[in-house]
Amino acid sequence: MVAGGRFVAELPEVVIRRRPALDSDKVSLLEQGDEITASDTVVRDGLQWVSIAKGSYALRSNGVKVPLDLFEEGFIAMSEPSQGTQLRQRKVETQVAESAVLSKAEIQEVMERCSDPNLQLPLEAKYWTRQQLEMFVMSGGIIRPKNCSMPDERLFANTNMSKEEIVHSLAQAAEWIASADAILIGSGAGMGVDSGLGTFRGGKKGVWDGLEATGLAYEEICEPHWFEDEPRLAWGFWNHCYTAYLETQPHIGYTTLRKLGLRCPFGFFSFTSNIDSHWIASGMSAERVLEVHGAVKWLQCSKPCCPDVWRAEKDLGLTEDANCRVLGVLPVCPKCKAVARPNVQMFGGDKGFSRARRGAQNTKYDSWIKGMADRPDKSSLRVVCLEVGCGLTVPTVRRELENVMQKFPGARLVRVNPENPGLASELAHRGVSVPLPAGAAIDEINKQVAQANETMQATYILSGNGGGCEFQAPYGTCLGRLLRLARSQTGMGVEFSQDVSAHVTQAMGGKQEVITMEMSVPLQYYQDVKLPEGSEHRLTATLKVNNASFLPAADSIVVGKFAVNPPLAKRVEKVSALLDDVNVLFADPKFQSTVRQCQDRKSLMKTIQDVQCKVLPKYGIEGSQKGAIIMATWIGVVDTYSIVAEKVAISMASSCIYLAQDLPFVKETKKETKEPAVKTTAPQKAEPFPSPAKPVVPKQAAPKTAMPKPAAAAPPQPQTAVTTPPVAWQPPAQEPAKQPVKAAAPKPKPEKPPEPLKVKAIRFSTWEDAEPQKLHFDLMTNTKISELREHIAKACGLDDKAAKRVKFIKRKKAGFLTAEDKEMVASEIFVHNIDTWSLN
Repeated sequence: MVAGGRFVAELPEVVIRRRPALDSDKVSLLEQGDEITASDTVVRDGLQWVSIAKGSYALRSNGVKVPLDLFEEGFIAMSEPSQGTQLRQRKVETQVAESAVLSKAEIQEVMERCSDPNLQLPLEAKYWTRQQLEMFVMSGGIIRPKNCSMPDERLFANTNMSKEEIVHSLAQAAEWIASADAILIGSGAGMGVDSGLGTFRGGKKGVWDGLEATGLAYEEICEPHWFEDEPRLAWGFWNHCYTAYLETQPHIGYTTLRKLGLRCPFGFFSFTSNIDSHWIASGMSAERVLEVHGAVKWLQCSKPCCPDVWRAEKDLGLTEDANCRVLGVLPVCPKCKAVARPNVQMFGGDKGFSRARRGAQNTKYDSWIKGMADRPDKSSLRVVCLEVGCGLTVPTVRRELENVMQKFPGARLVRVNPENPGLASELAHRGVSVPLPAGAAIDEINKQVAQANETMQATYILSGNGGGCEFQAPYGTCLGRLLRLARSQTGMGVEFSQDVSAHVTQAMGGKQEVITMEMSVPLQYYQDVKLPEGSEHRLTATLKVNNASFLPAADSIVVGKFAVNPPLAKRVEKVSALLDDVNVLFADPKFQSTVRQCQDRKSLMKTIQDVQCKVLPKYGIEGSQKGAIIMATWIGVVDTYSIVAEKVAISMASSCIYLAQDLPFVKETKKETKEPAVKTTAPQKAEPFPSPAKPVVPKQAAPKTAMPKPAAAAPPQPQTAVTTPPVAWQPPAQEPAKQPVKAAAPKPKPEKPPEPLKVKAIRFSTWEDAEPQKLHFDLMTNTKISELREHIAKACGLDDKAAKRVKFIKRKKAGFLTAEDKEMVASEIFVHNIDTWSLN
């Protein structure tokens, strides 16, 4: 407030005092309507005082000048706690008259002629000419002044979406969030609507009733000069905001987004333009929040005399009078005693805004972004920019999220906004629009993420230099994200280079394949493996990671020379215990005597499996041939660890499985009974024909006389004991020579003629009202997957490249498996990796 300001008395009697204190002597009086000229203003004990020069006069409402009989400087309180507002500055009208801006009344007059009730004006609209404003409003925003700050939504994609498109956007958003490495949550005023707060503009606008009473626009009352010019009016508005934010509870969407962010390897960050502190009030760590425009709950000096920021008292002790001014003692700066103001960046070029608190938040945010941008796998990071309720008028949050999209090639944008959902053309292929209120959109996305996690979880066992770990992750996760999840879920340090790769191996069969950072584990390498405890099985993939090191966490357990996380240590422990129990029985002399008397492979395998079946139920595995296969798979996923490999080698030796290589598949008792007849008739028919195969007969009898006794020398060590699981734990091999001949005898059954088949193609991760998206086709039972691919490409308008990317997945009891092109279709098939979907 500068000298020369004009003030009008608001009360029938306004006291002029000798000093700026309520207990000071009275030296004169003003009547209601008297106008005075101030020489200066001061603040004492939270009250603002207007000083009047010696010899001043008052101008009555009838134009008569009345001397105030001041023989020295006098002071008038702008407001007294017991009286309310005493003086009102006559400045609003003069400001409008002196500056070349449109008044609020003029803007409202033009807006009343607008045919679009949702049309929004940019902040600079009051500086336009009336003609420019009228052209903008009458054209619905099409005709606009040059350099208008608000983008033209006609150029955006997704401004008018169908129900099917919204359903697809929700499904796509859920899929991205479910597989996100990090989530950047950008929020504006629309985020608070479901908590009961109004927005500043748009269909849910509604901030302070005093705006109408004072004739001020929201942007005008939010200018910092009011704390100098009329602090009680300023605090009338800000006290209303402070009370509303304090009394309003954050809706459940805040907690939901926090939980979704916690699932990500690099967590989340909230970048918000809201000043209500609801993110922190909802339970989110202040270390993960950047309030870019500040917060009402924090105060600073209005001058300012220093950059200090302090937390406001829970009860400011202020009440609003009929003139929209507050009663009570205003908050003051503890250092200079000037009126305090909220630590909020206001309109009108707020040079006095203290950036101390925001600067600390910004440092943490920049560190989070930089930490991801500096990683060797930056290009593959799946950063989801989730924008909720951010308008066009103040695009601070929108611009920041779009900047982050440029830093990370794999980033995706989800824009939730019921009024301004459009995406710029350069972002349309990497983003989706959800034109729903914040609460409804967050709830639906969360449901779909949860449903996707329930049906698509798998176990991954990773090993590399120095250690390994076991954890759960979505089915089909790529190697790069598996390494990031390993770090976040297990707490282990995982270091790897840009050329990292992994050998994916099968626990049974020894098949393996190399995948790179961007690749997922091929479907055929997921195997049904028993969990460490109990009898439950889960799809499991085993990866040996190259060019990666696993550093121990606080709870890591050393297994041999490797540091592993507790779940993997438990698995190794249980497998080792099973091998110990089996090896004890194998070492028993009775078993050794029995197994060495076996005369064929079939009886040898049965003898070994009988021993295994005695142990298996103790570990949740059925005692049968099927149980022996389950055991072999269970052991195979951890047989790279020396403690397991050594016990496997002992088991291979003590089980005498090595004897199988010298035994026939089945003892040929029938041939032995006919041998004498063959020998007696041979001289009569075979003299002209030499018979080199006849020596086989004495060879078959040889093992009976040459069989070593149980107490013989120690059994030889197997050649491949360390690298493969025991052969005895796999199903008995088929006799290679004779079985195919016997199997060829029956005539093949005639194939059934093809029949009509209704095929239901279900899209992975897409649901509406708990029902997934589906396509229906009338096909035949002999239709191949490759033909179904063509039908879906035609129905969804896919080009050849997009059609080849589509994956078909069939549901089995143990989980999901890829359906190959040569396979026949089933009545139900799942479709994955498809961006465009058409409902029929």
